[in-house]
Amino acid sequence: MRLLLDMDGPLADFDGWFWHVMSELLCYEFDVEGVHEQTARYFTDHMPVKEQRDHARRLVEQAGWFDQLPVVDGAHEGVEALLSAGVEIVVCTKPLEDNPTCRTDKWKWLKRNFPGMGLEKSMILAPDKSMIRGAVLLDDAPKLRWLARGVAEWSPVVFTAPYNVTGSVWESLPHWTWGDPIEGLMWS
Repeated sequence: MRLLLDMDGPLADFDGWFWHVMSELLCYEFDVEGVHEQTARYFTDHMPVKEQRDHARRLVEQAGWFDQLPVVDGAHEGVEALLSAGVEIVVCTKPLEDNPTCRTDKWKWLKRNFPGMGLEKSMILAPDKSMIRGAVLLDDAPKLRWLARGVAEWSPVVFTAPYNVTGSVWESLPHWTWGDPIEGLMWS
């Protein structure tokens, strides 16, 4: 099976790092108490102060942002289990065009955090993941327009996060996380 694996969310803890920098280091205001309460897809939507929200977006657009992200809990073990089960993993990630080093930072991040697994050798940077061939796309926020066009040959599986469950546009899609049995992902 060829698994298309999104990077930010399933592998790299973008939202956890964002919360750490904006809330804990900069003491910016949020209308939630942490990542576990995030209901909006973009954490900036939880920032009521416009100046802080604008500054946060500029920080994400700075060189090096994507190279600093921590690994999602369970991702190392999960990737190893998938590879051991014979799953071909292709990391598919959308580059943030406003960040000048996003592309190279993501490649370096994969090489540093998943050494020996060769994930950086099978990374595809694509703003439209519907054009990439695979059996399953594991993504925390797959674009519904990718599915609506009928071009994607993969089945979508949502990597579970607080903002993509009950009441979200992804509610009806199958969900999976690193703690779930591999079979639930492979045969979705």
